[in-house]
Amino acid sequence: MGPVRQALREATRDIHERLDRAAVLRPLTSPTITVDEYRDALIALHGFNAPIERALGERALGERALGEGALGEGAERLDLLRADLADLGVDADSLPVAGALPALDGVPARLAARYVLDGSAHGGRAMLPNVTRALGFDATHGARFLASAGIDMAGRWKALLARLESDLEAPESAQAACATAVALFAALEVWLDGLVAKPA
Repeated sequence: MGPVRQALREATRDIHERLDRAAVLRPLTSPTITVDEYRDALIALHGFNAPIERALGERALGERALGEGALGEGAERLDLLRADLADLGVDADSLPVAGALPALDGVPARLAARYVLDGSAHGGRAMLPNVTRALGFDATHGARFLASAGIDMAGRWKALLARLESDLEAPESAQAACATAVALFAALEVWLDGLVAKPA
């Protein structure tokens, strides 16, 4: 494991462990998950992913123009999530999204955002068998997002890890990426807590 990835893992370890216990996401690993719980988890994930992917996508053209590897390529996973929500009878355009997200103004911040979102894709794939067993959803219906259906996430992750080490070699760049990753996870924690606190 490269030093930048190691720094990101260490910086986010505590908050990541707390998020693993988040009430709205915990049912994804439960054999007794219900459709309503699954729908709530997808709505929560959409509310966090959508504004970040939007921000990354707005930068993608500029990154290409500068010869940088574009970091806005995750929009297809968001499309999968929106399709899953449609399968569950939810119009994604009507959903609220998280606010108070950190600015993604520089390459370190955008790499950190990609690290957070693409890292979660691996967790999604680990949850997929449970959701399929309990609810029957799979990579073709209802659980495209968890499956990252049709996307080479292994190849994308490998390329991202290489960029982390090459583009964030300077200590100040790595520190900026770590700060953004922590801020994103903190924003997710606030977002999830807020959803649980809302009256039914």
